[in-house]
Amino acid sequence: MKIRRCVLLLLLWMFWVILLPVIGHTADTDRQVLNALLTELEQKIEKADERKAAPPKFLDELRAIVKQYRAKFRVVFLSDDFSDGDYRYNPAWVVDSGSFQVNASHRLSSEVVQERSAAPQTSKEKSSPFAGIIRDVLSSPKEKSETEASASVVKEARTHTLVQIGPAFEVDLTLVSKSSSGSMEIVLMGGTPPIPQYRMVYQSAPSAERPIQIIRERDGRSYQIDSANQYPSLDDGGPHRIQWSRDSQDRLRVAVDGKEVLSTYEGFYRSPFAGLALVNKGGTYEWGPILVLQAQEAKTQ
Repeated sequence: MKIRRCVLLLLLWMFWVILLPVIGHTADTDRQVLNALLTELEQKIEKADERKAAPPKFLDELRAIVKQYRAKFRVVFLSDDFSDGDYRYNPAWVVDSGSFQVNASHRLSSEVVQERSAAPQTSKEKSSPFAGIIRDVLSSPKEKSETEASASVVKEARTHTLVQIGPAFEVDLTLVSKSSSGSMEIVLMGGTPPIPQYRMVYQSAPSAERPIQIIRERDGRSYQIDSANQYPSLDDGGPHRIQWSRDSQDRLRVAVDGKEVLSTYEGFYRSPFAGLALVNKGGTYEWGPILVLQAQEAKTQ
């Protein structure tokens, strides 16, 4: 049975490779039909993946083909699969903090270790307001540095690339998480110089208290726009697809592995964005391939 399914998928793959370049130049009606066919093919691929009906590598190749031809319908703002093994060129990613590297799987990877401090003292005795001053005076510089190092610190790794992204966008990327704590962020930047405007936050070990969130940044403050009502865990070390989009009607969505987990409206920033950033706030994450393109038009009733 598995062999038959593999053969069927192979035939489908040959069909798309041979015919899609021809169909891609047809009229708008045909393009709508083709878009529907691509969506159906995506669903078939995901079902085959769930049933283990074909090798994962083969299914990844099918996904790449679908993504390639779907991109022909819309403007592509950014595309990077890190196949050249270097994140510094074409496009250029600038590391603002921490470290990043392209791994053997051709993904941009980063690891940030969270440092935990000892449990605070629970004594109910109130210390004198002068006690801290006396302690600072008597302690040596070495003792001070050791005390500061033991404090709770979460390091951050951040990288960004400058590229103009339209206000109606879709960020479509693959994420691999091997984390048990911490979080990672996808950030849309805007303004001159570019600063964060929207952040999509994934917190490892997700739950009702740690959902996926969309946050707006303004004047140095963070405003939560909405949070997911489903909590898919992506920390199994396998690849997961994240789609974060906003259409021309300001409908903001987040989908994980093809399933919508967040849907709301947000249109505060309407000017084109100036770049995309990836942030690791504790954990081990891999990104790629990354595709940012013009969002699909909202469907009219």
